[in-house]
Amino acid sequence: MSQETSAVSDIPPLPSQEDETRRTHSRLRRRLLEGQWKQDLENKARQFFPSATVERFGNLDISRNLFGTITRQLAVQYDNPPRVSHADADVDEFATRVREDGLWAIGARNARNVIGMREGLLRTDYTAERGELLYRAVPSDLVYCEANPDNPDQPTLIVEARLASIDLGDNRGAQDRWTWDVLDLRDPQEPSYRVLLPGNRADIESARDITEQVLGGTFSGGDYPYLVEGEPVLPYALYHAARTGQIWNWTENTEQVEATLLIACFWTFFGYLCRDAAYSQRWAIGVTLGGGAVRGSGKAARKEVHLDPTAIATFTEDVPGGGRLGQFGASVDPERYELAIASYERATLSHSGLSPDDFQKSGGAAESGYAIALKRETVRRLQKASEAQFERADKEVLALSAALLNANEGGSLPESGYSLRYMAVPPTPSERKARVEEATALFEVGLASPVDIILAQHPGMERAEAIAHLETIRSERALFPGVGGGQV
Repeated sequence: MSQETSAVSDIPPLPSQEDETRRTHSRLRRRLLEGQWKQDLENKARQFFPSATVERFGNLDISRNLFGTITRQLAVQYDNPPRVSHADADVDEFATRVREDGLWAIGARNARNVIGMREGLLRTDYTAERGELLYRAVPSDLVYCEANPDNPDQPTLIVEARLASIDLGDNRGAQDRWTWDVLDLRDPQEPSYRVLLPGNRADIESARDITEQVLGGTFSGGDYPYLVEGEPVLPYALYHAARTGQIWNWTENTEQVEATLLIACFWTFFGYLCRDAAYSQRWAIGVTLGGGAVRGSGKAARKEVHLDPTAIATFTEDVPGGGRLGQFGASVDPERYELAIASYERATLSHSGLSPDDFQKSGGAAESGYAIALKRETVRRLQKASEAQFERADKEVLALSAALLNANEGGSLPESGYSLRYMAVPPTPSERKARVEEATALFEVGLASPVDIILAQHPGMERAEAIAHLETIRSERALFPGVGGGQV
C-alpha cells in the first residue's frame, strides 16, 4: 500500500489523547461524506429499535444522506476555477500551470471536507520525478495541530498520520504501518520535517525517527525545503469554513450529523413498513398456521411463515368447528408516514441555520429526502460568505507553489501578492430571465443603465468588465449597421 493510501475505517494514532473526541466525530463526518457509514447507521438503529426489529429490516437504507446532500450542494467553490492575477506581474502561465497540476481539482475535494468537517488541509509539494506540483487534500481527522497563542488559528506544528510501507529489519519485509509526517515551525530558526514511527506511547518524543528511510535524507534546519521569500512555511494550508479564532470548529452543525443517522433510521423503518405492514393484517382464532422456519438466534430468534399471492396457507383447527379467520386494515399509511419524515427533515434543517425559503419547492405532494435541493441564490450567498476563508488559504498555496517552482525549475515568479476572483454559481435560465426582465424594467424608467442589463445577463462579471463588454457590442454593431434592430 502506498503512502498516499488511507482507509477511513482505520484509527491511526496521533500524539494527543485529549484531541480524540474531535477526531472521532470528524471521522464520522468523513464516513458520511464518503458513503462508508452503513455501520454507523446500524449502530444508531440498534439504539433506536429492538434487536429483533433491526434483524427483520433486512436492509439498512443509506440512500438518504441529509448531511452529505447539503454538503455537496454547498461545496461549489471550485466548480469553476477561480481567476488568478497579480498586480505587478503577468501570471497567466503560472495560473495555467497550477490548474493543470491539479490544484483546483484537488481543491474541490478539499472544499467538500472543509464544508462538511468545518476544516480541511491542502498539502503542496514538488515532485522532481514528474517535474510537477503535487497537491493533496488531507482530512482533518488525520491531523494533529498546535498553534502560537498569538495567532491561534494558524498552526505552527502539524502531525499528519499517513500509511507507509516500512521495512523494520525484522526479516518480515516491508509492512504497511501508520507513520507521522511532523512539520514543526515552533522555533522558526530551526524548522524541521521528520517522518516518525509511533511507539507504544502516543507522543512525539517516544516515536522512532525514520526520516532517512522514508525520504532518503534529512530535511530539517538548513535543509528544510519549504521556504517562501526565504522564510520557512508549513507545506499545509489550513482551510476554515468559518474563522473562529481557533484551529478547529468541529462541533458546528453537529445536529445535522446526528439527524442524518436518525432520519436514515426512519427511512429504513419506512421501507420495512411498506414491505410488511402496508396491507391488511390477517388474524386467526382457534387455528394454527402450518409450516414456517426459525430465523435468527438468541433474543432475535423468530418463527416466520413465508406467504405471498402464490402461496397456499394451511391451517389446523385447535378446537374442531371453533376456528375463526379475519383481517384488520393496513397497519400503516405509507404516505402519511413519509410526510412525517419529510416534516422532520425540514425542521432539522431549519434548526441548523437553513430556512424553508432556502430550498426549492417540490413538485410532489411531499418534499421527501430526495427533494432537499438548495436554491441557487442560497448557494451563492453561502459561497460568498465562505469566500474570504478560502481565499486566505488559497493565497498561501499559490505562494508556496510559486516558491517551489522557483526553487526547482529556476523561475522568478512572485512569492506573494496574488489575487483571486471566485466564480459564482451561474443562474438557471429562469433566474437569468427574471434578472434581465427586472433590469430592463428599471432601465426603462431611468433607474438602471445598460451596464445593469449586462450584469443581469452575466452575474459573474465585474462592472468594469460589463462596461468593456458593452463597448465591444457598440463597436461591433457600428460595423454592421444593417443587421438586427433595437439599441443598447
